[in-house]
Amino acid sequence: MSCPDADTLLATAIDVALAGITPDAGAVFIADEDGWLRLAGHQGMRTGLAERFPVVAPDSTLPLAVAVRERRPVYGTAGELMTRYPDLGGMLNMAMDYVVLPLLVDDRCLGGLVVRLPRSSRLSPGDDQLLTMVADVFAHRLEHLLALEGTGPPAGVTPEGAVAADSAAGRLSRRTRLELAMSSGDIGAFEWDIDTDTVVWDERTVKLFGIGSQDFDSRISTFQKAIHPDDRAAVAQAMEASLETGEYHVVCRAVWPDGSHHWLEAKGTVERRADHGPRTMIGVVWDITEQRERAARREARREFVLSTTSAFAAALTTEDVLDAMTGTVLPELGAHAMAIHLEHEGRLLLAGAAGYPEETVERLRLFGVEDGGPMATALHGGEPLFFRTREEYLRRFPHPAVRPGREHEAWVVLPLTSADGTVGTCLIAYEKPRAFGSDDQIIIAAVGGILAQSLARARLSDVYRHRMTELQELMMPRALGRLPGFEIAARYLPAAQGMQVGGDWFDMMPRQDGGASFVIGDVQGHSAQAAGVMGQLRTALRAHSSDGYRAEHLMARGNQTLWGLDTERFATCCIVDVTPPAGQLRIVRAGHPNPLQSGADGTVRELDVPGSLPLGYAPDGGYPVFHGQLQPGEALLLYTDGLVDRPGRPYDEAVAAVSTAFGRWMRDNRNTAAGSPGLEDLADLLVSKAFTHPGYDDVAILLIRRTPLP
Repeated sequence: MSCPDADTLLATAIDVALAGITPDAGAVFIADEDGWLRLAGHQGMRTGLAERFPVVAPDSTLPLAVAVRERRPVYGTAGELMTRYPDLGGMLNMAMDYVVLPLLVDDRCLGGLVVRLPRSSRLSPGDDQLLTMVADVFAHRLEHLLALEGTGPPAGVTPEGAVAADSAAGRLSRRTRLELAMSSGDIGAFEWDIDTDTVVWDERTVKLFGIGSQDFDSRISTFQKAIHPDDRAAVAQAMEASLETGEYHVVCRAVWPDGSHHWLEAKGTVERRADHGPRTMIGVVWDITEQRERAARREARREFVLSTTSAFAAALTTEDVLDAMTGTVLPELGAHAMAIHLEHEGRLLLAGAAGYPEETVERLRLFGVEDGGPMATALHGGEPLFFRTREEYLRRFPHPAVRPGREHEAWVVLPLTSADGTVGTCLIAYEKPRAFGSDDQIIIAAVGGILAQSLARARLSDVYRHRMTELQELMMPRALGRLPGFEIAARYLPAAQGMQVGGDWFDMMPRQDGGASFVIGDVQGHSAQAAGVMGQLRTALRAHSSDGYRAEHLMARGNQTLWGLDTERFATCCIVDVTPPAGQLRIVRAGHPNPLQSGADGTVRELDVPGSLPLGYAPDGGYPVFHGQLQPGEALLLYTDGLVDRPGRPYDEAVAAVSTAFGRWMRDNRNTAAGSPGLEDLADLLVSKAFTHPGYDDVAILLIRRTPLP
């Protein structure tokens, strides 16, 4: 009798009945103005079962309608209900009975109370008396509450099923339906008295803000304290604006006493006095935490897919894809290890693994060759395999050959297929058992699709690049000749970025006087055409060199050759004639970087060789000669711009860094005794990742050192 509203009354009536006779569920139906019985609340019943009967016709033969029409308790069994509604088979407990009690007020029946009993016999007289009392008190209190609201008594249902049709009953039903709708939607109502700065909340609003009903003191400050500190300014601004606009709408977080955050949305309307000043605000509030969390999960999935796609888009080789998977995707998935097997001639071969000890990696090589193993099963089935625990995995794959290592406890096996066919599989491992929810499965499946497409693209790139590199290496000299009194070393390093190859080359051509012409050059562009032009130019220079041309004339012949090819490409080049035994140098340069010369003591200088236009710019051109000399123990470095050309790094600074490394090595390796480092070590140093970080462009270097005197 102390319940302040209909919602609390429904819950209390069910609780009292449950507590008194220990049934396991109950529900309340209220008669509408049209006689239909509408579900007002339920407790302990499955949601699907309750939603199966939102309304019951007044002339139905169900026990509920019979009890209301005849105003007497009516008993029923789950078996009887199952016979009439076979679709309820999965929701009914066949050991249960039901009793329906009418809600009577004088000569009117307001509805019915349904109670489910955990036994097959009828109620004892004491239990029957208790339920009858609960139903009577419920009905009288409901009528009293509705009378306090000014809507009058409900129409009710007459013994014959006729419906009272006065206007008060119609208003009551609409008010009741609104209250029940708000109750079922867990929507709270509030009223703010602007003059006194007090608020009135219903029971649902108090619950939404996490405040006990006994603790709410109707002060606006209590409401403000319940708001998250970061949202208070926005709420205050919305309240202030509503006094002008008459409409209130805000989304904010409520902080419950346990520290949890709950997103609430509220809307309201301001009522005004006769002088148009704001008097009260009446509104509703509801919880949107679940919607916000769903939206946050969707946004997180979207961001993850975008970042994964971006990482894979920048991966041009299979190794790049594996690096992207290890560095970007695994941490986002919360995984700890990964292994990728690629299909090759009907077999799955391990392409890369991360996060596994060496002995496990060796065993993973065998996983792909087992026809009944997880890789083959996922690939042939076309669906990901999820194993939440080690026990699940071992039940599916008990064979020792595919038994996983002890370092992980949960796994996912992804089949990797693209539009072009089978690519391979990806094994993702977790250190602890893991439950894979729907969000996890969606994200992992998306990763599998992106990974498959990226690997397919990278494999094509690898094949194409391998063939292009073979073409370029075929055009390069297999080995340099020997020059008495001099040590020679050369290196070529193709760019690690991009699918194309460049036109860098070097060569050494013996001369009739016992000396040699050293050539280094770079044809414009990165393509098969650039490599082809490079091969033609190198061949032409070798042919002209055999005719006895010196550096300046050899360069002129090379220019005429490139001009005559009509390829619309140019090439930079540097040619050095070395004459033993004195080490005399004749150097010509066509748009190429200046050589670096180092003394035996490590002093390095950049030779100021007069330059001309690159080869292929004009049919005729002169090439001035720079005369120099290599003293015993001194060295000359010729290089292409890939050694020093890096984005965001000044050219002079890069040349200085190369000079420093060149000079330091020369100073530290003056000794030419047996076992001391040779020029090959210096060549490795200059093209090593530790020094040059190759990858942006092709790199070619040519080193010439005059042997030190004993």
